[in-house]
Amino acid sequence: MKFRPNLRNFFYLIGSGFVIQIAGTIYRIWLAREIGPEGLGIMQMVYPVYRLLSGVATLGLPLALTKWVSEYLALHEHVKINSIRNWAVRIILGCSLGIGIILFLFAPVLGKQVFTDTRVTEALLIIAFAIPFSALSAVYRGYFQGFSKMAPTATSEITEQIIEISTTFILITALATIMPISSFAAPVAGLTMGEVACLLTLLFFLRKAPKTGSASPADEFSQDSFLPYRHIFRYAWPLLLNQIVLSVSMASEGIIIPRFLISGGLSGAASTGLFGQLAGMAEPVAYFPLIFLAPLGPVLSPQISAAFKTKSLGILKRKISLFYIAATLLSIVSFFIILSSAEILSGMLYNSNDPAMLIRILAIGLPFTALTILNVSILSAIGATDQILWISIWSVGLKTLLLVILTPFFGIQGSAWAINTTQIFQSLTSMAAIRKLLPKLGA
Repeated sequence: MKFRPNLRNFFYLIGSGFVIQIAGTIYRIWLAREIGPEGLGIMQMVYPVYRLLSGVATLGLPLALTKWVSEYLALHEHVKINSIRNWAVRIILGCSLGIGIILFLFAPVLGKQVFTDTRVTEALLIIAFAIPFSALSAVYRGYFQGFSKMAPTATSEITEQIIEISTTFILITALATIMPISSFAAPVAGLTMGEVACLLTLLFFLRKAPKTGSASPADEFSQDSFLPYRHIFRYAWPLLLNQIVLSVSMASEGIIIPRFLISGGLSGAASTGLFGQLAGMAEPVAYFPLIFLAPLGPVLSPQISAAFKTKSLGILKRKISLFYIAATLLSIVSFFIILSSAEILSGMLYNSNDPAMLIRILAIGLPFTALTILNVSILSAIGATDQILWISIWSVGLKTLLLVILTPFFGIQGSAWAINTTQIFQSLTSMAAIRKLLPKLGA
């Protein structure tokens, strides 16, 4: 395999990630000044719920699509590629529409009975419309990544960000007095429009997708063995459960942390503000270097899947090792830079030093998070999705336990340490899983 296409794909994702992160950072700074930490706190309460439901709607099929498309390409079974894509789109379209309707109907109940701030209801009602667009976009991204084509993903992410920010800016500045929603819900409306733009961008690229041929609809449904449905679902269901577990964990942070802060004597608004500092201010700064590391997984994954299918995984061993070395060095250097300049970054970005300590704490987990991204990508590519699921279950259990123990005693800093410790645990356990599997793979 040539390195030049890998380098091109890597820079596609790095470039888009850098643009998105810079734009997103500026966007969050502006939002923090327009809607305050409370508004950011509401966003961070709603967003995990959205990611949970949109992830459930995909049924774990996007990564499965990447794996099978790359394998079919390696085996030159081109006629099956479009068939498996169309099959996945049909399933996910129906599932995502159903989930979006359910969220819309139950949003008032969630706002009143589950969350500590009833202003969440309005945002949940709006974001329900984004779920089908997000789920379908994930399918098409997985399809293109199976071909090792990252330009559609990069372009769609940039388009999504531009439309999201533009829509929110217009709603808050130009239409604030006449729009039928509050300023706290405007960012969610922007996110929804961004997802629509993302899907439209991917559909544009689909017109230029490689011609692989496809079977007729009659063939797809008359031959049970034409596509390995059982194998696909066997691969995908741990990924689906993993997505559910991680999303529930993120959503629970928006419930558990504010409740324990309130039990410590803070008001609801103050607890929402502190949670906004943690999730909306400190995390983006502490994990900013991941934009340079996250593309490593998607670039390697389809190649590992193809090599594993053709029993030539050992060929990639040197390249995988180089990726690990690069990820480790870059994340360690970034950690020391962030640790030493946390107050400067906090003051410059947010005009406040309050998030500085949270930034320092979360930055400790940065090198471990970078390695986890690579570990999970490799486990997914070789089909060890059950290992990913078990690691996530243990990690979520650990984080929940630590949040319950540390938050009442140490406040929001205790919550940051709970999140940080969990990142370290994930890295070590996922690395142990890979070391255990590699001898069996002959790598």
